[in-house]
Amino acid sequence: MNLDKLKDMTVEELVELKQDIDKLISQKQKEQTKNLVEEFKVKAAKLGLTMEDIMGLESNKPRKTKGKKVAPKYQNPNDKSQTWTGRGRKPLWVEEALKKGKKLEDLAI
Repeated sequence: MNLDKLKDMTVEELVELKQDIDKLISQKQKEQTKNLVEEFKVKAAKLGLTMEDIMGLESNKPRKTKGKKVAPKYQNPNDKSQTWTGRGRKPLWVEEALKKGKKLEDLAI
């Protein structure tokens, strides 16, 4: 837009134009956010994940156990330093053990 045209506008016209621009910017930002969320959902689904998995949330609710320590229930038999509480996504070492035919009970501490 040519700025010379703006100089000829009244204050009221400029204020109205600014409000229209602000409204349009807000609409475009919401649209971009919606598109980005949809893009993330598609990418997550391709990996077998949900947005809740990625965000570390449970159905978009605040985490109830925030700040609470939970004792581990499972341990990697090949590396005792690797443990898992049984909450959240399974660590890779758990998934690999299950694929090899082990049961979750086999990994219990």
